Amino acid sequence: MPAVTHAHTSTPGSAGFGAAVQLLRAQAQSLNLAAGALGKVFADFAGRMGAVPGRILVAGAGANDCVARYTARKFSSSGIPSLFAGTDSFGEGGISWLASPGDAMLLFAVREEDAFQEEVMFATSRMDIPLFLLTDQEDSPGGNHHILKLSGAVPPDGEREVSPLVYMALGEALAREIRRIRGMKDSSADAAKTLGGGRFRRVSEIMRKGAELPLLKGDAVLAEARTLLRRHAPCVVGVMKKDKLSGVISDADFRRMGSRIELDAPVTKVMRAPAATLVEEDSVAEALRLLRENGAAALFVLRERRPVGLVGPYDCLKA
Repeated sequence: MPAVTHAHTSTPGSAGFGAAVQLLRAQAQSLNLAAGALGKVFADFAGRMGAVPGRILVAGAGANDCVARYTARKFSSSGIPSLFAGTDSFGEGGISWLASPGDAMLLFAVREEDAFQEEVMFATSRMDIPLFLLTDQEDSPGGNHHILKLSGAVPPDGEREVSPLVYMALGEALAREIRRIRGMKDSSADAAKTLGGGRFRRVSEIMRKGAELPLLKGDAVLAEARTLLRRHAPCVVGVMKKDKLSGVISDADFRRMGSRIELDAPVTKVMRAPAATLVEEDSVAEALRLLRENGAAALFVLRERRPVGLVGPYDCLKA
């Protein structure tokens, strides 16, 4: 009887699993290297950003588009006025409606997107707003820019997969350091207190109200909405009809329009309706849940469909 041989068969996907483990190790190594780079240069970089009086616009292209979105959301939810600036924001005259005096730009740069980096540099220079450049490139641009280099923190062979993770971690580190510089309480501790067993507060206790509410009549134009958004950032603008809320407009709506924006168009043409809202009896936990689920910068608090307050992530976290 011939001998039976058993051929070695690998588990399906086992080779891919090994590659995944290798990637995780590369990511962990890069995070450790980045943490080692958080010295005086990082402190100076964060200190200058913390002194920005206006909003921090966050941009990134290619693999860093998601990093910029994540960081802008992290900043905003931490009480740091911020806004994501997509690549379409830098089209013909695009950045001029997005930025205001006192704002600054944070750019996550990658080698493959040199053209976008030059576009951002040109736009910020033309508008005379500071540019904070976070890059792993050795040859970074000079001029009137604040640069944080991470040379060596990302291995060249794993740059595409590892770089975004490192940048996201640095975005979180910047948010925490800016909060410390500005004397703000720790957001994670506040969130735990708000959602934990402490006082179960209502939105009526924490909401902004009165003259602070950004409201427009239905016959207002987009130029007026943009002015209110810049003044109250991060927020939404409510559109009224017979003293009741009929819709809202946010920075995200302006970003979607990009260079096609018509500032003399009526706000009713662009507003979103119906909008997610709160009532005074809702809890802070419920407000945080709705803010997260809707990706909203703020939510109006209604009393019989009439806006009586406005609540954003920072209002909840500082409660």
